[in-house]
Amino acid sequence: MAISQAMWTHGHSIQSEDPALAVGRVGWAGQMKHLNSGGWYHISIPTSVIVTDIRLRVDAVLISFSSGTQGAIRSVHVYDGRTKIATNDNMAVSGVNQLTRFPVRDAAGDPPLVNFGIGISMFVTIGANPQQAWVEISAAGADLV
Repeated sequence: MAISQAMWTHGHSIQSEDPALAVGRVGWAGQMKHLNSGGWYHISIPTSVIVTDIRLRVDAVLISFSSGTQGAIRSVHVYDGRTKIATNDNMAVSGVNQLTRFPVRDAAGDPPLVNFGIGISMFVTIGANPQQAWVEISAAGADLV
């Protein structure tokens, strides 16, 4: 399927589920730097639901990020409103200037219809070494078909 729209948001909009794990902000990203931590972080994607009388489907979500060697994205869950539509667990995604794509498929293997709005939830772990324990999210998006 051809991409109808690609909707993105800047990493500044990322929010922590745990108020104790506040997100820092710099010009290019939202930063997670709490040593010896793990927590859920959420980012909402501006979402067109219907274009020219056609309800869109979400094909994939993408995360643009960098991390030190002791920072990693461990899980990525995708929501359409309150409904979880994709789960990617047991990962250790890290590296500098990464763009990682996570396909979204329903039970039949197709991109699901978008009903309300796309949200991405990430479980991020940060290690103990202040020089290498960090994750920066510069942007996140969704490919809609």
